[in-house]
Amino acid sequence: MAITDPSPHTWRMRPRPLLLGITIVWILLMGPTAAAQSTAVGVGVAESLPNRDSLGKMPVDTVVPEPVGMVRAEQDEAIRGALQGVFDRVPVLAGVRVTVDAGVVRLTGSVLDGETRTQAGALAKTMGDVVFVDNRITESTSLQEQLTPTWARLRGMGYGAIAKLPLLLVALVIIGVAGWLGSMLARCSGPSFLRARNPFLQGLVRRFIQGLVVVLGIIVALDLLDAAALVGAIVGTAGLAGLALGFAFKDIVENYLAGTILAIRQPFAKNDQIRVDQFEGKVVRLTARETILMSLDGNHIRLPNALIFRSPLINFSRNPLRRFDFDLGLGASDDLAQAQAVVIATLLAMPGVRNEPAPQALVMGVGDSSVTIRVLAWMDRREAEFERVRSEAIRMVKRRLEDAGVTLPSPEYLVRMVSDPTPDTAAAESAMPEKEVTQADVSVDDAVDRQIEVDRRVSDEADLLEGPPRGT
Repeated sequence: MAITDPSPHTWRMRPRPLLLGITIVWILLMGPTAAAQSTAVGVGVAESLPNRDSLGKMPVDTVVPEPVGMVRAEQDEAIRGALQGVFDRVPVLAGVRVTVDAGVVRLTGSVLDGETRTQAGALAKTMGDVVFVDNRITESTSLQEQLTPTWARLRGMGYGAIAKLPLLLVALVIIGVAGWLGSMLARCSGPSFLRARNPFLQGLVRRFIQGLVVVLGIIVALDLLDAAALVGAIVGTAGLAGLALGFAFKDIVENYLAGTILAIRQPFAKNDQIRVDQFEGKVVRLTARETILMSLDGNHIRLPNALIFRSPLINFSRNPLRRFDFDLGLGASDDLAQAQAVVIATLLAMPGVRNEPAPQALVMGVGDSSVTIRVLAWMDRREAEFERVRSEAIRMVKRRLEDAGVTLPSPEYLVRMVSDPTPDTAAAESAMPEKEVTQADVSVDDAVDRQIEVDRRVSDEADLLEGPPRGT
């Protein structure tokens, strides 16, 4: 039986029921939106089909377009395969599973932290033809899973350290050589002006040079180990830590900085008698945080360096010459010129009082029954004690004025009865021997200095005031 070609009528009727069936199934599965899209596709496909006249002329192997559902499934599978392949190649995302349905990507599984979960979702959104990403990845709470990456990193660091062991030894040698070179440079005497002016500053420069050489050696060693980035991290951390500590310990830092400046400038030396605010005494030592004084009555006074730095300071020992003064009241009827000459002559004859600048006796004012004279004289603290010289000057001037017949008025009122002395009384007074005037001790008082020396011997506090006390 011969096979004959189907009639043109039969060939034209078969494709349309097939397309209609596919369209109905797609509408039932995908809903109204997909149905609208499928209808449009179906209409497009129907319009693209050949008409009756040209159907008989088409070749037998003509390809009919694939259904839309099959194309979407192939796209979903392509997205899933590409995304899953990426996740499988990333160790932290290996536990993520991908499913794709109609362009909707669903991620499941677990990761170690929330940041990895967010990165997985962001990576899925970058894939083409993705409509929505349903990220259902959870964070793992397993201790073993959390520790596994840490142990892996530690093993890797250990293996890397073993591999770099020769470089590590060379780096240690470099640091050792830098330390030795810094110590050698620190032993140098330094510039001559530092030796002459400030031993503490010389030591500070030595330590700075030594530290600089050591730091340079450490930087070279870290660069050899390919860890130069660690230097920046250390410097940044040290800067932040220093800023925080500076605010937390403001007073302590201020005292240390003030102590350094005082040690460099040295406004006083050991055993100098100074006055800061209402505190007065002789300098025992200068530490990094405070200055220790010994008052003239033997008490220790610890003053913060910041207080000394920002307060007015009087150094009584910096200039060995010091002027003392006292006032005297003379009678209104006395010869003032004679009294002034007696005062000046008495002071010039005293040990401990300097002839240059010369003593002075100045008339300061006239009262109801007296005249005030102010006595001014200079002394050398290296030769005599200030308070002792002043005390002896008052005593001697008073005695000489009385011997010269100058009256020293007192607040008492005296009533004298004037009468001629009898011959016996006058003879007795003339026969009395003249009293001898003795000179009191005006030597330097070193009682506090001896106590300071004892304190220095028994104390273990560091002293930033280098060198012997002034005047020794």
